[in-house]
Amino acid sequence: MKLIVIFFLFYFSSFYGQSHIRFIYEYKIVKDSSKKNDITKKIMYLDISDNVSMFYDNEEYQNDSILTAINEISSMNSDKVLKKYPSYSISLISSLQGNSYQVSDDRLQKWKITDEKAVMLNYQAQKAEINFGGRKWIAWFSSEIPIPDGPYKFHGLPGLIIKIEDLSSSHSFKLIAVEKKYCERKFNFKNSIAINYIKFKKLNKEYRENPLKNLMNVEVISTQDGLDNNEFKKKMLKYKKDKILRNNNVIELDLIK
Repeated sequence: MKLIVIFFLFYFSSFYGQSHIRFIYEYKIVKDSSKKNDITKKIMYLDISDNVSMFYDNEEYQNDSILTAINEISSMNSDKVLKKYPSYSISLISSLQGNSYQVSDDRLQKWKITDEKAVMLNYQAQKAEINFGGRKWIAWFSSEIPIPDGPYKFHGLPGLIIKIEDLSSSHSFKLIAVEKKYCERKFNFKNSIAINYIKFKKLNKEYRENPLKNLMNVEVISTQDGLDNNEFKKKMLKYKKDKILRNNNVIELDLIK
C-alpha cells in the first residue's frame, strides 16, 4: 500500500491537484451504549479530488443500482461529510424528519500532538488527542502521507489520519486500503437545506422529544392492517421512540445533549 500512496501523491499537485485518490476506512460503531458487544461494521470512503474531499458509506452507494448506473447519489441517505480545501470548511449532509440538511460546522479542532510514535500499516505514525463532539478521541496520523485530512469531520493534523477512536471504543475508524479513484461519484445536494450546527442541534433535540412532529397534521384514514389515524400514530410514535432509545450512542454526543 505504501508504494501506491507515494505514486499517487507524486501526481497530487500540492496535495490538492487534479488527481483523485481514495482512502478506505473500516468504521466500527456501538449504536446502543447498553450493548457494548453489539458492533456494527461499515466500509467508508474518503474520496479526495481537486479542492474537496467527501466521506461517505460505500455500501449505501453500491446497494442503489439505479443511482449507481447514473453515477449520482442523493443526499437523502446516510450522513456524508464534505470538506473544501484549503479552508477546510466542513458541511455535514444529513437527513432528519424527511428533510435533507447541509450543516456547516466552523468549530475549531484543537489537537494535542504527543511524542508517542508507532508503526501502522507500514507507516510511521504519531499519536494525537482531541476533544470533539462530546467525546475524547485518540488519533494516529502519518506525515508520510502529507494530506491533513481524515475520516468524518477530522482534519488539521500534519498528515493523514490512519486510525482514530474515542475513549469508550464506541466509534473507531481505521485505514484499510488506498486506491486510485478512476470514476468520480457525483452527489446531489441541490435539495438540501443549508443551516448551521447550532440550528441542526436544536432540530435534533426537537426530533428526539417529539419524533412525530411532522406527522401531527397528517390525517391517515386507514392503513393496510386496518389501523385508524390515532392507532397508526400511536404505533408509529412507539416505533420512533424505541429507535431513538436504541440509537443513543451517536458519534457526536453534543447533538443530543
